[in-house]
Amino acid sequence: HIWAEEHCPLWIRPYQIVVTAKDSGMIEPVLNAVSLHQIKKHSSKTNKNTGQLLEYFINEFGPQNSEEFLTAQKNFVQSCAGYCLVCYLLQIKDRHNGNILLDSEGHIIHIDFGFILSTSPGKNLGFENSPFKLTHEFVEVMGGQGSDMFEYFKILILQGLVTSRKHMDKLISIVEIMQSGSELPCFSKGVSTVQALKLRFHMNMTEEQLQLLVENLVEQSLNSLTTKIYDSFQYITNGIL
Repeated sequence: HIWAEEHCPLWIRPYQIVVTAKDSGMIEPVLNAVSLHQIKKHSSKTNKNTGQLLEYFINEFGPQNSEEFLTAQKNFVQSCAGYCLVCYLLQIKDRHNGNILLDSEGHIIHIDFGFILSTSPGKNLGFENSPFKLTHEFVEVMGGQGSDMFEYFKILILQGLVTSRKHMDKLISIVEIMQSGSELPCFSKGVSTVQALKLRFHMNMTEEQLQLLVENLVEQSLNSLTTKIYDSFQYITNGIL
């Protein structure tokens, strides 16, 4: 809502949840979407020069210079930027390829937010310590490092962060309400959870400093060894590709 209000072109797909009891509820299904795990599982990749995700895009939307592909690519970039920023601010973990979907228009959609605000699976072994999940396959769909769309991706994260900072108090208030009397593991450290969240908005930085920050966040995430280790861990333990 904040991004729409501020005319910031980041895209995310919230889904509705109806609480029916203390420990149960109903979750809205995300239609016309397939998980990255399913894409990899059913891939019959023939081109050795492209990753499975890019080949899927080409098969679904046409050649890389076609209007359909370019539209889907833009949708992918705007949604990837949106979820990267949300995952960074709220420290959403458990980002394996079964929890990341791709819809019929090329948008990435994250689901399953059981681990937030720095809690993570594996008894907090620290598998996922990168700012957000960004793989070389994602960047390949964007056109590769140094491409116009990859630069646009970084600009979008910066715009989204600058916009979100203007509404930080509103967002912090919601988390503080959640924390009150909560038994969620993410609030087990008390006030430090909210303090850490506030720090991730970097209110003391100028826009120029934020630009450098975004460059560093993207670089850290793209070259994160722990992201690769966690994907391998999910494959070994759960068969998720």
